[in-house]
Amino acid sequence: MRKIHAWLTIFIALSFLLLLGVPSWGVERDLTYRIYQSGNYQEIEVRTALASYVFSEEKGTLRSVFLTFSAYGSKSSELVPGTRTDPDDLERQYVANTVFPFTLLVDGAEVDCVLSTPIQAYEDEVIVEFKGEAGGIGFIKRFTIRNDPYYTVDMELVIDNPDGEDSASTLHMVLADHLPGKNTPDLVYLFDDAPAEVLLVPNSYASFGGLGLMDKQTVFFLQPVDSTEVVPFSERTPAGSQRFGASLPLTQGTTNYSFSLYGGRRRFLLMDSAGLGKLDSPGTMARMMVPVIQFLNFLYRHTGNYAWAIILFTIVTRVILFPLMRKQYHSMAKMQKLQPKLKKIQARFKDDRQLLQRKMMQLYKQEGVNPMGGCLPMFVQLPILILLWKAILYSAEQIHLSPGFLWVPDLSLRDPYFILVGITTLLMILQQRMMTPMTASSTGGSQKYMGYIFPIFMAVFLYSFPAGLWLYYLLTTLFQVGQQYFVNWEMAKEGTITSMSAAPAEGLLDDGETDDGEDQSAD
Repeated sequence: MRKIHAWLTIFIALSFLLLLGVPSWGVERDLTYRIYQSGNYQEIEVRTALASYVFSEEKGTLRSVFLTFSAYGSKSSELVPGTRTDPDDLERQYVANTVFPFTLLVDGAEVDCVLSTPIQAYEDEVIVEFKGEAGGIGFIKRFTIRNDPYYTVDMELVIDNPDGEDSASTLHMVLADHLPGKNTPDLVYLFDDAPAEVLLVPNSYASFGGLGLMDKQTVFFLQPVDSTEVVPFSERTPAGSQRFGASLPLTQGTTNYSFSLYGGRRRFLLMDSAGLGKLDSPGTMARMMVPVIQFLNFLYRHTGNYAWAIILFTIVTRVILFPLMRKQYHSMAKMQKLQPKLKKIQARFKDDRQLLQRKMMQLYKQEGVNPMGGCLPMFVQLPILILLWKAILYSAEQIHLSPGFLWVPDLSLRDPYFILVGITTLLMILQQRMMTPMTASSTGGSQKYMGYIFPIFMAVFLYSFPAGLWLYYLLTTLFQVGQQYFVNWEMAKEGTITSMSAAPAEGLLDDGETDDGEDQSAD
Protein backbone atom coordinates (compact mmCIF):
# COMPACT_ATOMS: atom_id res chain seq x y z
CA MET A 1 0.00 0.00 0.00
CA ARG A 2 2.88 2.36 0.81
CA LYS A 3 4.34 1.71 -2.64
CA ILE A 4 1.02 2.70 -4.27
CA HIS A 5 0.92 5.90 -2.20
CA ALA A 6 4.49 6.75 -3.19
CA TRP A 7 3.81 6.25 -6.89
CA LEU A 8 0.58 8.24 -6.52
CA THR A 9 2.44 11.18 -4.98
CA ILE A 10 5.02 11.14 -7.79
CA PHE A 11 2.27 10.92 -10.43
CA ILE A 12 0.33 13.88 -9.01
CA ALA A 13 3.49 15.98 -8.72
CA LEU A 14 4.49 15.23 -12.32
CA SER A 15 0.98 16.03 -13.55
CA PHE A 16 1.04 19.44 -11.90
CA LEU A 17 4.53 20.15 -13.24
CA LEU A 18 3.31 19.21 -16.71
CA LEU A 19 0.36 21.58 -16.48
CA LEU A 20 2.33 24.46 -14.99
CA GLY A 21 5.75 24.19 -16.57
CA VAL A 22 5.22 23.66 -20.29
CA PRO A 23 4.92 26.81 -22.46
CA SER A 24 1.78 27.29 -24.52
CA TRP A 25 1.32 28.15 -28.16
CA GLY A 26 -1.58 28.62 -30.52
CA VAL A 27 -2.50 28.62 -34.17
CA GLU A 28 -2.75 31.53 -36.55
CA ARG A 29 -6.18 33.15 -36.34
CA ASP A 30 -5.42 36.47 -38.02
CA LEU A 31 -7.84 38.40 -40.19
CA THR A 32 -6.69 38.36 -43.82
CA TYR A 33 -8.09 39.43 -47.18
CA ARG A 34 -7.29 39.01 -50.85
CA ILE A 35 -8.60 40.68 -54.03
CA TYR A 36 -8.93 38.65 -57.22
CA GLN A 37 -10.58 38.88 -60.62
CA SER A 38 -13.78 36.93 -61.26
CA GLY A 39 -14.99 37.44 -64.82
CA ASN A 40 -15.53 41.13 -65.45
CA TYR A 41 -15.59 42.02 -61.77
CA GLN A 42 -13.25 42.08 -58.82
CA GLU A 43 -14.04 40.07 -55.71
CA ILE A 44 -12.57 40.32 -52.25
CA GLU A 45 -12.42 37.46 -49.78
CA VAL A 46 -12.07 38.29 -46.09
CA ARG A 47 -11.16 35.47 -43.75
CA THR A 48 -11.58 35.60 -39.99
CA ALA A 49 -11.02 32.89 -37.41
CA LEU A 50 -14.67 31.82 -37.80
CA ALA A 51 -15.80 32.51 -41.36
CA SER A 52 -14.90 33.36 -44.93
CA TYR A 53 -16.73 36.29 -46.57
CA VAL A 54 -16.77 37.02 -50.30
CA PHE A 55 -17.85 40.45 -51.58
CA SER A 56 -18.27 41.13 -55.29
CA GLU A 57 -17.91 44.33 -57.26
CA GLU A 58 -20.92 43.16 -59.28
CA LYS A 59 -23.71 45.25 -57.69
CA GLY A 60 -21.56 45.61 -54.54
CA THR A 61 -22.95 42.43 -53.00
CA LEU A 62 -22.11 39.86 -50.38
CA ARG A 63 -21.73 36.61 -52.28
CA SER A 64 -20.77 34.20 -49.51
CA VAL A 65 -20.68 33.74 -45.74
CA PHE A 66 -19.09 30.36 -45.15
CA LEU A 67 -18.65 29.26 -41.53
CA THR A 68 -15.20 27.68 -41.64
CA PHE A 69 -14.97 27.02 -37.90
CA SER A 70 -16.98 24.02 -36.79
CA ALA A 71 -16.80 22.96 -33.15
CA TYR A 72 -17.81 19.55 -31.83
CA GLY A 73 -21.34 18.69 -33.00
CA SER A 74 -21.48 21.32 -35.76
CA LYS A 75 -20.42 21.45 -39.39
CA SER A 76 -19.20 23.98 -41.94
CA SER A 77 -22.09 25.88 -43.49
CA GLU A 78 -22.79 28.34 -46.31
CA LEU A 79 -25.37 30.93 -45.26
CA VAL A 80 -26.01 32.90 -48.47
CA PRO A 81 -28.81 31.44 -50.63
CA GLY A 82 -27.69 30.82 -54.19
CA THR A 83 -24.08 30.03 -53.24
CA ARG A 84 -22.45 26.61 -52.95
CA THR A 85 -19.05 26.46 -51.26
CA ASP A 86 -16.62 23.56 -51.31
CA PRO A 87 -15.50 23.06 -47.67
CA ASP A 88 -12.06 21.81 -48.73
CA ASP A 89 -10.80 24.57 -51.03
CA LEU A 90 -13.54 27.23 -50.48
CA GLU A 91 -14.29 27.39 -54.20
CA ARG A 92 -17.69 29.01 -54.81
CA GLN A 93 -20.38 28.26 -57.36
CA TYR A 94 -23.25 30.69 -57.84
CA VAL A 95 -26.77 29.90 -58.97
CA ALA A 96 -27.67 31.84 -62.10
CA ASN A 97 -29.98 34.88 -61.81
CA THR A 98 -29.67 35.03 -58.02
CA VAL A 99 -30.00 38.50 -56.49
CA PHE A 100 -27.39 38.50 -53.73
CA PRO A 101 -27.45 40.28 -50.36
CA PHE A 102 -27.16 44.07 -50.30
CA THR A 103 -28.16 44.53 -53.95
CA LEU A 104 -29.80 47.97 -54.28
CA LEU A 105 -32.93 48.21 -56.41
CA VAL A 106 -34.16 51.65 -57.47
CA ASP A 107 -37.62 51.16 -58.95
CA GLY A 108 -36.59 47.57 -59.67
CA ALA A 109 -33.31 48.47 -61.44
CA GLU A 110 -30.05 47.20 -59.93
CA VAL A 111 -27.36 49.73 -58.98
CA ASP A 112 -23.84 49.07 -60.30
CA CYS A 113 -20.90 49.55 -57.93
CA VAL A 114 -17.10 49.85 -57.89
CA LEU A 115 -14.83 48.38 -55.22
CA SER A 116 -12.68 50.88 -53.34
CA THR A 117 -9.34 50.06 -51.74
CA PRO A 118 -9.96 48.12 -48.50
CA ILE A 119 -9.02 49.84 -45.25
CA GLN A 120 -7.33 47.88 -42.48
CA ALA A 121 -6.49 50.37 -39.76
CA TYR A 122 -6.44 47.62 -37.14
CA GLU A 123 -5.11 44.08 -37.46
CA ASP A 124 -8.46 42.60 -36.36
CA GLU A 125 -10.70 44.77 -38.57
CA VAL A 126 -11.07 45.49 -42.29
CA ILE A 127 -13.47 47.84 -44.08
CA VAL A 128 -14.76 46.91 -47.56
CA GLU A 129 -16.38 49.77 -49.47
CA PHE A 130 -18.36 50.00 -52.70
CA LYS A 131 -19.48 53.13 -54.51
CA GLY A 132 -22.32 53.36 -57.01
CA GLU A 133 -24.59 55.83 -58.81
CA ALA A 134 -28.05 55.73 -60.33
CA GLY A 135 -30.13 58.65 -61.65
CA GLY A 136 -27.91 61.28 -60.10
CA ILE A 137 -28.06 59.63 -56.66
CA GLY A 138 -24.78 58.44 -55.13
CA PHE A 139 -24.52 55.35 -52.96
CA ILE A 140 -21.75 54.12 -50.64
CA LYS A 141 -21.91 50.69 -49.05
CA ARG A 142 -19.40 50.22 -46.26
CA PHE A 143 -18.91 46.81 -44.58
CA THR A 144 -16.84 46.39 -41.40
CA ILE A 145 -15.65 42.84 -40.67
CA ARG A 146 -14.00 42.08 -37.33
CA ASN A 147 -12.06 39.10 -36.11
CA ASP A 148 -14.20 38.44 -33.04
CA PRO A 149 -16.43 35.59 -31.83
CA TYR A 150 -19.75 37.31 -32.54
CA TYR A 151 -20.43 36.59 -36.24
CA THR A 152 -21.53 40.17 -36.90
CA VAL A 153 -20.77 42.43 -39.86
CA ASP A 154 -21.59 46.12 -39.61
CA MET A 155 -23.01 47.71 -42.74
CA GLU A 156 -23.41 51.44 -43.40
CA LEU A 157 -25.34 52.77 -46.39
CA VAL A 158 -24.76 56.42 -47.35
CA ILE A 159 -27.21 57.94 -49.86
CA ASP A 160 -26.33 61.28 -51.45
CA ASN A 161 -29.31 62.88 -53.19
CA PRO A 162 -28.22 66.53 -53.44
CA ASP A 163 -30.34 67.84 -56.29
CA GLY A 164 -33.66 66.08 -56.09
CA GLU A 165 -36.49 66.68 -53.69
CA ASP A 166 -37.91 63.81 -51.67
CA SER A 167 -38.30 61.18 -54.35
CA ALA A 168 -41.34 59.02 -54.96
CA SER A 169 -39.04 56.27 -56.18
CA THR A 170 -38.69 53.14 -54.07
CA LEU A 171 -35.30 51.90 -52.86
CA HIS A 172 -35.05 48.26 -51.85
CA MET A 173 -31.96 46.70 -50.31
CA VAL A 174 -32.16 42.94 -50.85
CA LEU A 175 -31.05 40.58 -48.09
CA ALA A 176 -31.67 37.30 -49.88
CA ASP A 177 -33.30 35.66 -52.87
CA HIS A 178 -34.60 32.65 -51.01
CA LEU A 179 -36.26 29.54 -52.41
CA PRO A 180 -38.43 28.08 -49.62
CA GLY A 181 -38.34 24.32 -49.20
CA LYS A 182 -38.46 21.46 -46.73
CA ASN A 183 -34.76 21.54 -45.89
CA THR A 184 -34.17 25.28 -46.14
CA PRO A 185 -34.15 27.90 -43.38
CA ASP A 186 -37.33 29.73 -42.42
CA LEU A 187 -37.89 33.41 -43.05
CA VAL A 188 -38.43 35.21 -39.73
CA TYR A 189 -39.18 38.81 -38.80
CA LEU A 190 -38.81 40.78 -35.59
CA PHE A 191 -41.70 43.12 -34.82
CA ASP A 192 -42.02 44.89 -31.47
CA ASP A 193 -39.26 42.63 -30.06
CA ALA A 194 -41.24 39.50 -30.90
CA PRO A 195 -40.46 37.00 -33.69
CA ALA A 196 -43.01 36.52 -36.47
CA GLU A 197 -43.22 34.17 -39.44
CA VAL A 198 -45.35 36.47 -41.61
CA LEU A 199 -44.88 40.03 -42.84
CA LEU A 200 -47.17 42.36 -40.90
CA VAL A 201 -49.04 45.15 -42.66
CA PRO A 202 -47.76 48.72 -42.17
CA ASN A 203 -48.94 50.58 -39.06
CA SER A 204 -49.81 47.29 -37.32
CA TYR A 205 -46.59 47.36 -35.31
CA ALA A 206 -44.60 50.00 -33.44
CA SER A 207 -41.06 48.92 -34.30
CA PHE A 208 -39.31 46.74 -36.88
CA GLY A 209 -36.29 44.86 -35.52
CA GLY A 210 -35.07 43.08 -38.64
CA LEU A 211 -35.57 40.02 -40.83
CA GLY A 212 -33.63 37.02 -42.03
CA LEU A 213 -33.27 33.26 -42.30
CA MET A 214 -32.98 30.86 -39.40
CA ASP A 215 -32.87 27.09 -38.93
CA LYS A 216 -31.86 24.83 -36.04
CA GLN A 217 -28.14 25.46 -36.53
CA THR A 218 -27.56 28.84 -38.19
CA VAL A 219 -28.93 32.38 -38.40
CA PHE A 220 -28.60 34.94 -41.22
CA PHE A 221 -30.33 38.06 -39.95
CA LEU A 222 -30.22 41.78 -40.78
CA GLN A 223 -31.29 44.36 -38.22
CA PRO A 224 -31.41 48.15 -38.43
CA VAL A 225 -29.26 49.93 -35.85
CA ASP A 226 -30.15 52.85 -33.62
CA SER A 227 -32.51 55.33 -35.32
CA THR A 228 -32.38 53.79 -38.78
CA GLU A 229 -35.98 53.98 -40.02
CA VAL A 230 -36.68 51.23 -42.52
CA VAL A 231 -39.55 48.90 -43.28
CA PRO A 232 -39.37 45.32 -44.51
CA PHE A 233 -40.41 44.10 -47.92
CA SER A 234 -41.01 40.60 -49.23
CA GLU A 235 -42.10 39.57 -52.71
CA ARG A 236 -42.38 36.53 -54.94
CA THR A 237 -40.23 36.45 -58.05
CA PRO A 238 -41.23 34.95 -61.42
CA ALA A 239 -38.79 32.11 -60.68
CA GLY A 240 -40.76 31.19 -57.56
CA SER A 241 -38.21 32.43 -55.01
CA GLN A 242 -38.95 34.79 -52.15
CA ARG A 243 -36.99 38.03 -52.32
CA PHE A 244 -36.89 40.05 -49.13
CA GLY A 245 -34.99 42.86 -47.48
CA ALA A 246 -35.38 46.45 -46.30
CA SER A 247 -37.19 49.30 -48.01
CA LEU A 248 -35.68 52.77 -47.48
CA PRO A 249 -36.95 56.28 -48.27
CA LEU A 250 -35.06 58.45 -50.77
CA THR A 251 -34.91 61.87 -49.12
CA GLN A 252 -33.12 65.00 -50.28
CA GLY A 253 -29.56 65.50 -49.07
CA THR A 254 -27.24 62.97 -47.49
CA THR A 255 -28.73 60.15 -45.42
CA ASN A 256 -26.94 57.48 -43.42
CA TYR A 257 -28.46 54.10 -42.62
CA SER A 258 -26.79 51.61 -40.28
CA PHE A 259 -27.34 47.86 -40.13
CA SER A 260 -25.89 44.84 -38.39
CA LEU A 261 -25.76 41.46 -40.09
CA TYR A 262 -25.56 38.38 -37.89
CA GLY A 263 -24.40 35.40 -39.94
CA GLY A 264 -23.39 32.55 -37.68
CA ARG A 265 -24.33 29.76 -35.30
CA ARG A 266 -27.60 29.67 -33.47
CA ARG A 267 -26.14 30.27 -30.02
CA PHE A 268 -28.36 32.13 -27.59
CA LEU A 269 -25.61 34.11 -25.84
CA LEU A 270 -23.97 35.11 -29.12
CA MET A 271 -27.32 36.13 -30.57
CA ASP A 272 -28.19 37.98 -27.37
CA SER A 273 -24.92 39.93 -27.55
CA ALA A 274 -25.92 40.92 -31.11
CA GLY A 275 -29.34 42.11 -29.91
CA LEU A 276 -31.17 39.07 -31.28
CA GLY A 277 -31.96 37.27 -28.03
CA LYS A 278 -35.70 37.67 -28.69
CA LEU A 279 -35.39 35.42 -31.75
CA ASP A 280 -34.50 32.38 -29.67
CA SER A 281 -36.24 30.66 -26.76
CA PRO A 282 -33.54 28.86 -24.79
CA GLY A 283 -34.53 25.84 -22.75
CA THR A 284 -33.85 25.18 -19.08
CA MET A 285 -30.38 23.78 -19.75
CA ALA A 286 -29.41 26.81 -21.86
CA ARG A 287 -30.58 29.18 -19.11
CA MET A 288 -28.59 27.24 -16.52
CA MET A 289 -25.52 27.51 -18.75
CA VAL A 290 -25.63 31.31 -18.75
CA PRO A 291 -24.04 31.85 -15.29
CA VAL A 292 -21.46 29.10 -15.96
CA ILE A 293 -20.43 30.72 -19.25
CA GLN A 294 -20.40 34.16 -17.67
CA PHE A 295 -18.18 32.88 -14.85
CA LEU A 296 -15.81 31.25 -17.36
CA ASN A 297 -15.70 34.50 -19.35
CA PHE A 298 -14.96 36.41 -16.13
CA LEU A 299 -12.03 34.10 -15.40
CA TYR A 300 -10.88 34.38 -19.03
CA ARG A 301 -10.85 38.17 -18.89
CA HIS A 302 -8.59 38.03 -15.83
CA THR A 303 -6.25 35.30 -17.10
CA GLY A 304 -6.19 35.81 -20.87
CA ASN A 305 -6.52 32.10 -21.58
CA TYR A 306 -9.49 29.75 -21.40
CA ALA A 307 -7.27 26.93 -20.17
CA TRP A 308 -6.46 28.87 -17.02
CA ALA A 309 -10.14 29.80 -16.75
CA ILE A 310 -11.02 26.09 -16.79
CA ILE A 311 -8.25 25.32 -14.27
CA LEU A 312 -9.51 28.00 -11.86
CA PHE A 313 -13.11 26.85 -12.42
CA THR A 314 -12.06 23.30 -11.50
CA ILE A 315 -10.25 24.45 -8.35
CA VAL A 316 -13.27 26.44 -7.21
CA THR A 317 -15.72 23.58 -7.77
CA ARG A 318 -13.43 20.99 -6.10
CA VAL A 319 -12.96 23.19 -3.03
CA ILE A 320 -16.72 23.69 -2.76
CA LEU A 321 -17.46 19.99 -3.24
CA PHE A 322 -14.70 18.68 -0.96
CA PRO A 323 -16.89 18.47 2.18
CA LEU A 324 -19.39 16.37 0.23
CA MET A 325 -16.64 14.21 -1.24
CA ARG A 326 -15.13 13.67 2.21
CA LYS A 327 -18.54 12.60 3.48
CA GLN A 328 -18.91 10.25 0.51
CA TYR A 329 -15.62 8.46 1.18
CA HIS A 330 -16.36 8.13 4.90
CA SER A 331 -19.79 6.75 4.11
CA MET A 332 -18.33 4.21 1.67
CA ALA A 333 -15.83 3.04 4.30
CA LYS A 334 -18.53 2.62 6.92
CA MET A 335 -20.81 0.82 4.51
CA GLN A 336 -17.98 -1.60 3.78
CA LYS A 337 -17.68 -2.52 7.45
CA LEU A 338 -21.44 -3.01 7.71
CA GLN A 339 -21.56 -5.58 4.92
CA PRO A 340 -21.26 -8.69 7.16
CA LYS A 341 -24.06 -7.49 9.41
CA LEU A 342 -26.22 -6.50 6.45
CA LYS A 343 -25.79 -9.93 4.88
CA LYS A 344 -26.90 -11.62 8.09
CA ILE A 345 -30.00 -9.46 8.31
CA GLN A 346 -30.78 -10.04 4.62
CA ALA A 347 -30.42 -13.80 5.02
CA ARG A 348 -32.57 -13.85 8.18
CA PHE A 349 -35.45 -11.71 6.88
CA LYS A 350 -35.32 -12.38 3.14
CA ASP A 351 -38.98 -13.53 3.14
CA ASP A 352 -40.32 -10.37 4.82
CA ARG A 353 -39.24 -7.27 2.88
CA GLN A 354 -40.92 -4.77 5.19
CA LEU A 355 -39.27 -6.24 8.26
CA LEU A 356 -35.98 -6.45 6.35
CA GLN A 357 -36.11 -2.75 5.49
CA ARG A 358 -36.94 -1.86 9.10
CA LYS A 359 -34.05 -3.93 10.48
CA MET A 360 -31.62 -2.42 7.97
CA MET A 361 -32.69 1.11 8.88
CA GLN A 362 -32.25 0.27 12.55
CA LEU A 363 -28.71 -0.92 11.82
CA TYR A 364 -27.92 2.25 9.88
CA LYS A 365 -29.24 4.36 12.76
CA GLN A 366 -27.35 2.34 15.36
CA GLU A 367 -24.04 2.68 13.46
CA GLY A 368 -24.63 6.31 12.44
CA VAL A 369 -24.49 5.58 8.70
CA ASN A 370 -26.50 7.30 5.98
CA PRO A 371 -26.89 4.82 3.08
CA MET A 372 -27.43 7.70 0.65
CA GLY A 373 -24.43 9.67 1.91
CA GLY A 374 -22.19 8.27 -0.80
CA CYS A 375 -24.61 9.04 -3.62
CA LEU A 376 -25.30 12.73 -3.04
CA PRO A 377 -21.87 14.02 -4.16
CA MET A 378 -22.17 11.99 -7.38
CA PHE A 379 -25.55 13.56 -8.11
CA VAL A 380 -24.10 17.02 -7.43
CA GLN A 381 -21.06 16.50 -9.70
CA LEU A 382 -22.97 15.18 -12.71
CA PRO A 383 -24.93 18.41 -13.41
CA ILE A 384 -21.71 20.43 -13.05
CA LEU A 385 -19.97 18.20 -15.60
CA ILE A 386 -22.90 18.44 -18.03
CA LEU A 387 -23.18 22.21 -17.59
CA LEU A 388 -19.48 22.74 -18.20
CA TRP A 389 -19.59 20.43 -21.22
CA LYS A 390 -22.46 22.46 -22.70
CA ALA A 391 -20.76 25.72 -21.71
CA ILE A 392 -17.57 24.75 -23.56
CA LEU A 393 -19.57 23.78 -26.65
CA TYR A 394 -21.55 27.03 -26.57
CA SER A 395 -18.40 29.07 -25.88
CA ALA A 396 -16.50 27.36 -28.69
CA GLU A 397 -16.06 30.58 -30.68
CA GLN A 398 -14.55 32.47 -27.74
CA ILE A 399 -12.33 29.52 -26.85
CA HIS A 400 -11.25 29.19 -30.49
CA LEU A 401 -10.01 32.78 -30.42
CA SER A 402 -8.22 32.22 -27.12
CA PRO A 403 -4.48 31.40 -27.12
CA GLY A 404 -3.50 27.75 -27.17
CA PHE A 405 -2.37 25.81 -24.11
CA LEU A 406 0.54 23.41 -23.85
CA TRP A 407 0.47 21.17 -26.93
CA VAL A 408 -3.22 21.93 -27.64
CA PRO A 409 -3.61 24.81 -30.13
CA ASP A 410 -7.40 24.98 -29.73
CA LEU A 411 -9.26 23.86 -26.60
CA SER A 412 -12.60 23.98 -28.43
CA LEU A 413 -11.46 21.08 -30.63
CA ARG A 414 -10.10 17.66 -29.77
CA ASP A 415 -6.62 17.13 -28.37
CA PRO A 416 -4.49 16.57 -31.51
CA TYR A 417 -2.27 14.01 -29.75
CA PHE A 418 -4.87 12.63 -27.27
CA ILE A 419 -2.45 13.19 -24.39
CA LEU A 420 -5.18 14.58 -22.13
CA VAL A 421 -7.33 11.55 -22.95
CA GLY A 422 -4.53 9.12 -22.07
CA ILE A 423 -3.52 10.80 -18.79
CA THR A 424 -7.15 11.09 -17.67
CA THR A 425 -7.79 7.42 -18.43
CA LEU A 426 -4.75 6.34 -16.40
CA LEU A 427 -5.81 8.55 -13.52
CA MET A 428 -9.32 7.08 -13.52
CA ILE A 429 -7.88 3.55 -13.43
CA LEU A 430 -5.61 4.58 -10.55
CA GLN A 431 -8.60 6.08 -8.74
CA GLN A 432 -10.49 2.83 -9.16
CA ARG A 433 -7.48 0.97 -7.75
CA MET A 434 -7.58 3.18 -4.67
CA MET A 435 -11.32 2.57 -4.22
CA THR A 436 -11.02 -1.22 -4.53
CA PRO A 437 -10.41 -1.83 -0.80
CA MET A 438 -13.61 0.08 -0.03
CA THR A 439 -15.78 -1.74 -2.55
CA ALA A 440 -14.22 -5.20 -2.79
CA SER A 441 -16.43 -6.75 -0.15
CA SER A 442 -19.68 -5.31 -1.52
CA THR A 443 -19.35 -5.90 -5.27
CA GLY A 444 -19.05 -8.91 -7.44
CA GLY A 445 -16.07 -9.58 -9.62
CA SER A 446 -17.74 -8.32 -12.81
CA GLN A 447 -18.89 -5.09 -11.13
CA LYS A 448 -15.43 -4.50 -9.70
CA TYR A 449 -13.76 -4.86 -13.09
CA MET A 450 -16.32 -2.53 -14.68
CA GLY A 451 -14.57 0.23 -12.76
CA TYR A 452 -11.46 -0.48 -14.85
CA ILE A 453 -13.31 -1.00 -18.13
CA PHE A 454 -15.36 2.20 -17.93
CA PRO A 455 -12.38 4.62 -18.28
CA ILE A 456 -11.19 2.75 -21.37
CA PHE A 457 -14.72 2.70 -22.79
CA MET A 458 -15.00 6.45 -22.17
CA ALA A 459 -11.65 7.17 -23.84
CA VAL A 460 -12.53 5.15 -26.94
CA PHE A 461 -15.95 6.71 -27.51
CA LEU A 462 -15.33 10.29 -26.29
CA TYR A 463 -11.81 10.90 -27.58
CA SER A 464 -13.05 13.56 -30.02
CA PHE A 465 -14.65 15.68 -27.30
CA PRO A 466 -13.22 19.21 -26.95
CA ALA A 467 -9.82 19.30 -25.30
CA GLY A 468 -11.14 21.88 -22.84
CA LEU A 469 -13.60 19.34 -21.48
CA TRP A 470 -10.89 16.69 -21.19
CA LEU A 471 -8.71 19.24 -19.37
CA TYR A 472 -11.50 19.81 -16.87
CA TYR A 473 -12.06 16.07 -16.46
CA LEU A 474 -8.31 15.48 -16.02
CA LEU A 475 -8.06 18.14 -13.32
CA THR A 476 -11.24 16.91 -11.63
CA THR A 477 -9.93 13.34 -11.56
CA LEU A 478 -6.55 14.57 -10.33
CA PHE A 479 -8.20 16.45 -7.49
CA GLN A 480 -10.44 13.48 -6.69
CA VAL A 481 -7.41 11.19 -6.46
CA GLY A 482 -5.59 13.67 -4.22
CA GLN A 483 -8.65 14.25 -2.05
CA GLN A 484 -9.31 10.53 -1.80
CA TYR A 485 -5.68 9.91 -0.83
CA PHE A 486 -6.07 12.54 1.91
CA VAL A 487 -9.35 11.09 3.18
CA ASN A 488 -7.90 7.55 3.16
CA TRP A 489 -5.01 8.80 5.26
CA GLU A 490 -7.45 10.63 7.52
CA MET A 491 -9.65 7.55 8.00
CA ALA A 492 -6.63 5.30 8.57
CA LYS A 493 -5.41 7.68 11.24
CA GLU A 494 -8.83 7.65 12.90
CA GLY A 495 -9.06 3.88 12.53
CA THR A 496 -12.20 4.06 10.36
CA ILE A 497 -10.82 1.80 7.66
CA THR A 498 -9.03 -0.75 9.80
CA SER A 499 -11.58 -0.91 12.58
CA MET A 500 -15.13 -0.04 13.31
CA SER A 501 -17.65 -0.68 16.06
CA ALA A 502 -17.47 -4.39 16.68
CA ALA A 503 -20.55 -4.38 18.87
CA PRO A 504 -23.24 -6.76 17.71
CA ALA A 505 -26.35 -5.40 16.05
CA GLU A 506 -28.34 -5.77 19.26
CA GLY A 507 -32.02 -6.37 18.83
CA LEU A 508 -31.78 -6.66 15.06
CA LEU A 509 -31.72 -10.48 14.87
CA ASP A 510 -34.80 -12.07 16.39
CA ASP A 511 -35.73 -15.63 17.36
CA GLY A 512 -32.64 -16.12 19.47
CA GLU A 513 -30.14 -15.56 16.64
CA THR A 514 -26.95 -13.88 17.77
CA ASP A 515 -24.69 -11.61 15.84
CA ASP A 516 -22.58 -14.60 14.91
CA GLY A 517 -25.50 -16.03 13.03
CA GLU A 518 -25.78 -19.14 15.25
CA ASP A 519 -29.26 -20.31 16.12
CA GLN A 520 -29.43 -20.73 19.97
CA SER A 521 -33.07 -21.80 20.17
CA ALA A 522 -32.11 -25.49 20.22
CA ASP A 523 -30.23 -25.16 23.50
